[in-house]
Amino acid sequence: MDRIALITDPGHPGLRADDVALPAAFAARGAEATPVPWGASIGADEFDAAVVRTPWDYFLRPAAFLAWVEGLAVELLNPAPIVRWNHDKRYLFELAERGVADLPETALLAPDERPARLDAEFDRIGADKAVLKPAVSGGAHRTRVVGRGESIEWTGADEGVFLLQEHVGAVLTRGEWSLMFFGGRYSHSVRKTAKRGDFRVQSEHGGEVLVEDAPAALVDAAARVLQGVPTDATLPYARVDLVEADDGRALLMELELIEPELFLRSDPDAPARLVDSVLAQVRSRS
Repeated sequence: MDRIALITDPGHPGLRADDVALPAAFAARGAEATPVPWGASIGADEFDAAVVRTPWDYFLRPAAFLAWVEGLAVELLNPAPIVRWNHDKRYLFELAERGVADLPETALLAPDERPARLDAEFDRIGADKAVLKPAVSGGAHRTRVVGRGESIEWTGADEGVFLLQEHVGAVLTRGEWSLMFFGGRYSHSVRKTAKRGDFRVQSEHGGEVLVEDAPAALVDAAARVLQGVPTDATLPYARVDLVEADDGRALLMELELIEPELFLRSDPDAPARLVDSVLAQVRSRS
């Protein structure tokens, strides 16, 4: 029997609501899945592989998290090199340079670039309104909308590289699509909308999730994004977040390869598809 560790976080070591169907789906295929918080010991005599699921605090201690995943004695899915690559949002520029993704106009602010006003940076992206966010973050942590001419109050918690990204109005009118791929194949999608007066589409900030099939053009755009990931391995899971811009382009907001919510509850067959892609990877190496 294959033994799979489902990686969670120490503050919430059990499975989140979206993942509660996974143990039964693994059991139906002759495998055993157990939640294990990151930082815990995972021995090769206990598990055959570990699947990163909900370590949603990892970006608060990224160095410790990366050291832990890279030191695991069992196979990690997605692989540790991909976790390291994907944990810093500067991967977006790599995907754009490879010609597989269109991005909102975005500028980088190095740690020594902390001006009280960002007018020069607004000039660089050609916008009057933008989203300011850390390159290493999650769940819209320390993310805010800023305008040209606005004074920025930096705090001691504002460490590392920041991204200043053109505010895409279509997020408020059309929402943001999340497209799930398991084993490199499109599985299902949802469309997320922000609550009135906010720009964040995450449910913890009042956003709404609508279960809808993404247009074929967006599925194709998401598949192209995955072609730019620097690995020859098939990824058991991936989530591509896109926005349909007013000019018709599919703008890449995030490529989530570490711990994305996969909206398994939105499709009764989705847990089984995820489990099949994981076990295909694990069993191909045995």
